[in-house]
Amino acid sequence: MPRKSNAPYKGPPPWLDPTAEWSLAGSAAYTKPAFIRACMEGLLAAGCSPWQASQVAANAMGESAWGAKCYHANPYGWKITQAFADAHKARTGHPAPWWKARGNVDSADSAWCFYRAFGMLSDSLAEWVKNFVPHPDRTAPMTRYVATGRAFWRNDPRWFEELIRAGYKGAPSKALLRDIYAGTKPGPHPSVKAHEWIANEVLEVWAQWCLGIDPDGAWGPKSIAAMRAWQTAKGLPVTGKVDAATIPTLLAVKSP
Repeated sequence: MPRKSNAPYKGPPPWLDPTAEWSLAGSAAYTKPAFIRACMEGLLAAGCSPWQASQVAANAMGESAWGAKCYHANPYGWKITQAFADAHKARTGHPAPWWKARGNVDSADSAWCFYRAFGMLSDSLAEWVKNFVPHPDRTAPMTRYVATGRAFWRNDPRWFEELIRAGYKGAPSKALLRDIYAGTKPGPHPSVKAHEWIANEVLEVWAQWCLGIDPDGAWGPKSIAAMRAWQTAKGLPVTGKVDAATIPTLLAVKSP
């Protein structure tokens, strides 16, 4: 468990409006299946393919303890900046909403950290996509993520490595990836390995929703039988798995 600061709270920085604070007590809690469903539905509505949606959802899962720590629809722990707060006020005429939490000592955080608050999870997901996997046909808000966006939108599974290479996971993670590619450290990269595992579970839970069975993420006999029946009805290769040929056909299903 990360060590938290025990410093007393002395109020927000002067550029944050105290009246715009959102209490953590008012933040909705997610179960893992509900969080996966909300992420997939929001990302599909934003124009992602099921595979792309599962990739972004997996990253959100990894950064929010499977949705349990997705406070105020901000699964990434996206800190609020003065530039953002000022721009939000200029654009909307209202102060930017925010929430606070004690900083992590081992991460060299400030004693108290201040984060962005979103009204809807779909809004934060869409903004994450815009910033960190920018579409090649659009202007990238941050140029260091241009290569990440190119890989993501051409469905290259190495997009997550590009995200690390751009510095998203921090300098130590970036350095480890560089050493693995140079052959001086053994692979695979632990963050890449964990991401791949989570993304697979995201797709399995989403498929369970679509097939109308208990979305527990355990791809057992009931899930396999339901998938085999679906694949048979659609004239697909009958594998009983959430495979590349089957995933697009599930888009036609309204999850219960």
